[in-house]
Amino acid sequence: MSAERVLVISPRKSGTHLVQELLVHLGYRIYGEPVPPPEGRPDFSIRERLAMAERYLDPGEFRALDPRRDRETFLRTTDQVWLQLAWAWQTRMAVAPLTHVEAVAPAAGFGPKMSPDIWTAPFSQTPPGIAWIFHSADIWRMDASFLAEWVNTGSPKVILNYRDPRDVLLSLVDFFSRNNGLRFRRFPETAIFGPVLESIQDPAAKIDYALSDPAMPLLGDYESAISFLHHPNVCTVSFEELVGPQGGGGRETQRDAVRRVAAWLDRDVDADAVAEELFTPRSFTLNKGRAGRWREAFTPAHTERFEARFGHLLDTFGYDREVSR
Repeated sequence: MSAERVLVISPRKSGTHLVQELLVHLGYRIYGEPVPPPEGRPDFSIRERLAMAERYLDPGEFRALDPRRDRETFLRTTDQVWLQLAWAWQTRMAVAPLTHVEAVAPAAGFGPKMSPDIWTAPFSQTPPGIAWIFHSADIWRMDASFLAEWVNTGSPKVILNYRDPRDVLLSLVDFFSRNNGLRFRRFPETAIFGPVLESIQDPAAKIDYALSDPAMPLLGDYESAISFLHHPNVCTVSFEELVGPQGGGGRETQRDAVRRVAAWLDRDVDADAVAEELFTPRSFTLNKGRAGRWREAFTPAHTERFEARFGHLLDTFGYDREVSR
């Protein structure tokens, strides 16, 4: 497992699966969005679990742990320590949060008492080799100690992943339309947008609604990413660069993007081999993701309305405007 910690900011429906899969290929384990496949989830050793428990559990709770005497309790408790630590860092970094497991699954039983250090310890004391992937981060609400640590040490390495906002809007419509807020409880906004979009039958009317609702999670995610886009200590990579030929991109562009991210993380990589695996029938990212899909779904009126409301995002992130078709 890589020792480096990574923070990825990837606005919702920006092809986050692609950068997630790339990081798994580079040896990282994933916490955050979307739920990683089994091979991408953190798998802590006994030594790592003991270190995490000693640092973040209440001292009395820690003294009661004994992996040799009661391994099952030890594993269950340290799993809970990790989930509490991860939740604390979502709060400290002011990201658009996942639903807290305790809120949607009370039987999860968040039992152990935690040390106050969970709210003050530096990010460098989180488990190594984890890529934390979040949809947004508010620099004005973020824990100032995290920003100071990043500025002073260069760690964690930060990556910004983004996608043509027009394709993002269309992907949001597709996602909310088919899940109606009940099957994806980790995303609390689906409880609102899912039933609304499922109730609209006409595909064009769904896009009309998405363009008109100011709460649709597009503008906020992208505007919070602009500061990272221009920061010299952030590696930027787009969906269009990573998606490759099967998603409407180019193979050499894809290889270059893989090399750039790997170099940023000081990882050796066979870019050709990784690129071949990023978006194929064998890939866990394969879905409807394709560059430029909005052109098939937007009417001229949709395009003009998008330009009027979100055109500054196209300019900022380097996407061409296409008012007429």
